[in-house]
Amino acid sequence: MKRKIGIEAEEIVKNFLEDKGFEVISKNFWIKRFGEIDLIAKKDKEYYFIEVKSLKNNKNFDPSIHYDSKKKKKFHSLVNYYVNKFSIEKFHTLLITVSFKEKPEIKVYKNV
Repeated sequence: MKRKIGIEAEEIVKNFLEDKGFEVISKNFWIKRFGEIDLIAKKDKEYYFIEVKSLKNNKNFDPSIHYDSKKKKKFHSLVNYYVNKFSIEKFHTLLITVSFKEKPEIKVYKNV
């Protein structure tokens, strides 16, 4: 069930980004040693590395509470690997949360 909610949230975020003019170039970029980057997008020649967090059926908590220091360290290791491998100079890191309420509520946190 948890993975199903995560897949649904990633699809909502992908559509949200595309509606804002982003091109999603990768979903679930995986490196065995570090984990995965949920979404990688590009806009105006800049890259965006996105971690997606979600909660369903809980109106009292913000999904960002699950982005702890351990997850942040792994996420940044993955981003550094990717930008070095592909010689990317301009990039940003985002945490995008989806709270499933009457309709999905999306929040964007920059430079996480």
